[in-house]
Amino acid sequence: MSKDRLSASRRLDVALALVSQGDYVAAIDVARAALAADGEWDEAHFTLGDIFERAGETENAVEAFRQYLILDPVDRMGAEVRLTLLGAAAMRDRLPPDYVKALFDDYAPRFEISLRDRLAYRGPELLLEAVRAHLSSATGPVEVLDLGCGTGLVGEVFAGYFEAIDGIDLSPRMINRARAKGMYRTLVAGDITDMPAEIGNDYSFVIAADVLNYLGDLAPALRAAHARMKPGGLMAFSLEHGEAFPFDLGPGQRFRHHQRAISEWLVECGFELISDELGVLRQEKGNPVEGRIMVARATDGLSQLAGKLISQSDPDQASGQTLH
Repeated sequence: MSKDRLSASRRLDVALALVSQGDYVAAIDVARAALAADGEWDEAHFTLGDIFERAGETENAVEAFRQYLILDPVDRMGAEVRLTLLGAAAMRDRLPPDYVKALFDDYAPRFEISLRDRLAYRGPELLLEAVRAHLSSATGPVEVLDLGCGTGLVGEVFAGYFEAIDGIDLSPRMINRARAKGMYRTLVAGDITDMPAEIGNDYSFVIAADVLNYLGDLAPALRAAHARMKPGGLMAFSLEHGEAFPFDLGPGQRFRHHQRAISEWLVECGFELISDELGVLRQEKGNPVEGRIMVARATDGLSQLAGKLISQSDPDQASGQTLH
């Protein structure tokens, strides 16, 4: 089959315009015409799947997303996530890193306006309230590691409470936005489950604001954070609350975690839970999104062993504090 990417692109633009008008039947016809012009264009298969899903044609959506994955196995556009939400793929323990990177690279220019002005996001403020007393009473220099630092919102909110702050994020474009603010000592584009050598290993505070939601299994990220912390250091993080154990994937394409699973991961990875509160992280489609604001202390090996023994003998005691 001959390929005509320019013609396919023009037809796909028309299909998207029809979607914005709510004419899914016509949009499907035009998107199929785009694929007739270039059947090897992965983005066109994904867009057709999205239109099918909007039109309620689930089986056709599944087929289109699967065709996309054949052409783009690294899944930059997140077809596997869509298949999972449609019940056509097994749930993985994290979102595809290439998808998350591409998502936030594209999102970077409008990230803060979207979160602050449209979604009323206040995760960093809630985390600061959770650890303010500990920050104020800290002895010696306070060095902070900001996991999933994005454009540097944590650095702005925590300004005045630290001597140095380092950040890591999958998205280089988000990192560039944070660097322009001039608050971070070190900024690295990397994975929080496998942190590069540029990240230090003696932090008294680790902050993870709205980043662990992109992981199902939290153990790799918690272990990586613990390895970079001082004994007794604190980790503060936000999570969306879930009823399914250990986690499920919400319609917003973020993981929701069960409280008992979180507590078990913390013990397994060498943390002692200090506080666990509920708070409204942001608005989504006009509705408040409630999340957990948690603070945990990095313990030494003996404390970790004791925690495991408690977990084995008394599951209720290991499950963390009662929510308020």
